[in-house]
Amino acid sequence: MATSTSATAKNEHGHPSIVLGTLALASFMSVMDLFIVNVALHSIEAHLDRPLSDVAWVLNAYALVFGALLVPARRFGYKYGRKNTFMLGLAVFTIASLACAVSPDLWVLVAFRCVQAIGAAMLIPSSLGLVLTTMPPERVNRSVRLWAVSGAAAGAIGPVVGGLLTSLSWRWIFLINLPIGITAIAVAWKMIPNVRHDLSTKMPDPIGSLMAILTIGAISFGLLNGHTWGWGDGRIIASWAVAVVSAVGFMISTRRAAVAVIEPQMFRSRVFSAANVAIVIAATIFGMQLLGMSLFLQQAWHWSTSDTGLAIAPGPAAILMSSFVAQKLNEKLPVGLVVASGFGIIAAGQILMLLLLKGGGHSYAADILPGWFLIGAGFGFSLPTIIGSATHDLPAKLSATGSAVVNSGHQVGGVFGTAILVLILGKAAVTGDPTQYYHLWWVAAAACVPAALASLALTPRRQTEERTGAVVSPLVAAPER
Repeated sequence: MATSTSATAKNEHGHPSIVLGTLALASFMSVMDLFIVNVALHSIEAHLDRPLSDVAWVLNAYALVFGALLVPARRFGYKYGRKNTFMLGLAVFTIASLACAVSPDLWVLVAFRCVQAIGAAMLIPSSLGLVLTTMPPERVNRSVRLWAVSGAAAGAIGPVVGGLLTSLSWRWIFLINLPIGITAIAVAWKMIPNVRHDLSTKMPDPIGSLMAILTIGAISFGLLNGHTWGWGDGRIIASWAVAVVSAVGFMISTRRAAVAVIEPQMFRSRVFSAANVAIVIAATIFGMQLLGMSLFLQQAWHWSTSDTGLAIAPGPAAILMSSFVAQKLNEKLPVGLVVASGFGIIAAGQILMLLLLKGGGHSYAADILPGWFLIGAGFGFSLPTIIGSATHDLPAKLSATGSAVVNSGHQVGGVFGTAILVLILGKAAVTGDPTQYYHLWWVAAAACVPAALASLALTPRRQTEERTGAVVSPLVAAPER
């Protein structure tokens, strides 16, 4: 066991509020990056003159790497220290952001997005771990909520910032991370204490992580390009073959590894299994709707990126607001019922917006905003509650890993959502034909049905305020036990 400094050293380094602010700022930056890139994707597509099926990898490569590395990054923090991991993650994310901003072509940009994801995978769990271990005991629960709210708030601010920056150049969406990252690194170096870490911690099987990336990546590749190349094309058939072989490789690696990326015994929990199914479907719907709305406004309605960012913001803002309502309901109602009602609200908002638009509506305030706000409110009921309750029935030793697995499922769902969007839109992503967007949103509404059914199994045998009452950002990990 190696100890850098004990928890009593907090006050020797910096005021707890400054430490919390720095940790929350890092979470804010990494979450905001997702929403900024969604708004800017059309501009990247136009500037680099590549089809949407290629440009989608700016989103999908990030999500794939981030999701696959969450579990190893957690254990890396346990082994080498959360502060060290946090600082390294911040540095990697910040440097990669600069590299993204100066990338000369699409595939260089995608490569550095993968590096960015490595940094994010390190800084998100380590920042939460530092909140739990460096805050005074009486402030831990409140600090976790503030940390989580900072990530959720980034969802509301991100589209606006992304729209404004993209109106200058899409490269600014990455440059904005530099002052934030440098400031966070400077403050963290001076004020955040090192805390106890265990050098005997074993790292998960790297082959398993690689097989997971290959499996999801190959499926995404096939979905993104099948419509363009033809489903019988040799490259598409090869992608399905790679997906099958790597999936089998992942299962074999999981059975044989000394420390598996995903412990199979976790799925003996009905709640955990249901949470993973629900989170993948929910994130698929979320990815389809968020990027779909951005492209619809810019391509079908020919809005500017700044106007698009402002128009998207109410949806993520509704997530933050309704999550507080869900917090109260979780204390009185079964968790599964709260989540299922969230999916019902999402479907209702989607159908309302579709009916208004198909009726000839062309007013954002009258035809999009009511349904868009309802969609966000529904996600506020579902996503945080799924993440907050997923590990309720797991043994304490598996709780942190289980939380990372659920968040990895969130990233996988986002990859599928982007791929399905490209598949359904086809050439509408270029022509702006609104009909295909309507098809996309009908699919999103229909997907709420299996998500709601899966979520009914979410109610754990025990509900505590710490696990289901806390406001948890839908894009970050739930508090550890």
